[in-house]
Amino acid sequence: MSSLLESIRRDEFPITYEVPSPRGGNVEEYINRISRLDFLSDISAVNVCNNPIGKVRIDPAPYAYHIKETLGLETITHLTCRDSTLSGLQKWLLGADSLGIKNILAMTGDIAVGDYPAEDQPATINSLELISGIKKFMNKGKLMPELSTKQYRLRNRYLTELEKLEKPTSFTVGGVLLPTRSQEARYAEMKIKAGADFFQTQITYDSQKVLDVMSQIEDMTGSLPPVLVSTAPFASIEEMEYLSDNVPQVNIPSEVQKRLHDAENFEKECVNFVLDIYQEITEGARDRGLKTKIGAHIIPMRSEKMAKEIIEGLI
Repeated sequence: MSSLLESIRRDEFPITYEVPSPRGGNVEEYINRISRLDFLSDISAVNVCNNPIGKVRIDPAPYAYHIKETLGLETITHLTCRDSTLSGLQKWLLGADSLGIKNILAMTGDIAVGDYPAEDQPATINSLELISGIKKFMNKGKLMPELSTKQYRLRNRYLTELEKLEKPTSFTVGGVLLPTRSQEARYAEMKIKAGADFFQTQITYDSQKVLDVMSQIEDMTGSLPPVLVSTAPFASIEEMEYLSDNVPQVNIPSEVQKRLHDAENFEKECVNFVLDIYQEITEGARDRGLKTKIGAHIIPMRSEKMAKEIIEGLI
């Protein structure tokens, strides 16, 4: 079992934290900033993103390597199918493996509205296929198979030496869970069969949606890998409204928006609201008799101070 999974399963309420990624190669300032966070000993890992919404930032593999080497932190490195071909994904994974990167969060990728919105996205495979490709092929010493159904693109299946890697990889792979997406329980079941070791949800502010989808998955599978529920404190009312209106699959219930609009102290109420979500999820899971190990993934957005207060409230 990987050290990440050991930590997630050992900790009563595991917490991971998303760190900012530089738009350049000089990571020293960012690593120093991370080192000053006084809750690092209370978290299981830090997440390193891969160009969210298509904004170009440093490759997450070498950045995660620097974080791990300098600070000794466990990392979860995001890998997005959106920007790469099948060969491109695998050369990245081999490079990450050579750097000692062991924990991958596989995702299809959000809509690229960032620096190059008109650029064609290869998107050769989706996150389900990526999880399966890593766990059932690369971790067993083989290249992922060609997925095209076009006859002229099929490789010669007799050339088995082309399928072999010099050494198997040993990745722990997480899948993304979108509580509000239609048929999400069925899709999650397929990811579990593909070998997903844990789940991390999309940013969510609806505890009942999280509990409902977890209940459905447990009914289907009998068990569910650990689930890290993602939230992000809003820096302002404007940011809350922007997320609600512009980010697909991020659902902010109307009663939540009213609660925060009416608050005398927006920042304090936002922290309390996020803590309430986790309490509702943990208590709701216990009331429903769910067996799934639940934790938190905190995304600071533009307020590390609020993220710190949330983590302090959870430990």
